[in-house]
Amino acid sequence: MENADLDKLIACRDCDLLIERISVIENQQAHCPRCNSILYQGRRDHVLKTLIVSGSGLLMIFPAYYLPMMNMEALGITSATSVLTSIPPMMNSSFWIAGVGLLLFAVVFPILILCISFFISFHLRFSFCPLYLCELQKLYQRLIRWGMAEVYVLGILVAFIKLLDDFTVALGPGMFCFVMMMFCSLLVTTTASRQYFWETLYDAKKHE
Repeated sequence: MENADLDKLIACRDCDLLIERISVIENQQAHCPRCNSILYQGRRDHVLKTLIVSGSGLLMIFPAYYLPMMNMEALGITSATSVLTSIPPMMNSSFWIAGVGLLLFAVVFPILILCISFFISFHLRFSFCPLYLCELQKLYQRLIRWGMAEVYVLGILVAFIKLLDDFTVALGPGMFCFVMMMFCSLLVTTTASRQYFWETLYDAKKHE
C-alpha cells in the first residue's frame, strides 16, 4: 500500500479498525462503523480556543496557589491557609506521602498541562512546527491522565463542611482562582485536537 493511501486512513482507538478518513464540518462527528466510538469531530478555531483557555489558566496560577483558600476563626484567633502553605507542614510530618501527592497532582502536573498546551497552541497558531513539539505533545498526552486538582478541591469542600461545627470558616479568593485554574486545565483537554496537531506536524515535516 502506498504512503498516500495510508495517509487517508485512521485507526479506531477502541477496536483498531482502519477506516478511510472523511472530512467533517463544524459540530459533526465521525464514528467508527464497528464499535460506534467517536473518531474525531469538526471544530472551529480550536487552536485559538486552546491558546485562550490555557493562557487564562496560566493567569490564575499565582493567585490560586498564593492567596488564602480558607479563612478560619475560633476564640478570636484567625488563620488563613493557601495551597503552598499547606504543603510544607505535610512534608515535615508523618503525612509526607500525602504532601508529595498534593505537590505533584495539585501543583506540578496542572501547571505543566497548561504550560505545554499554551506553548504548543502558540506555535500552531503561527504555523511554526519545530520537531521538539512532537516530544512535548507526547508528554502532554501522558500528563493529562495525572492532573487531579479537582480531587483536592473536593477534599477542601469536605473539610469546609466539617469545620463549620467548630470554627467560623469562610472561603478565600484563592479558592475561586484555584477552581478557575482547574476548570481551564480540564477544558483545555477538550479544546485541543491531537489529530490536528499530528497532521500539522506531519505536513510540516514533508515540506522541509
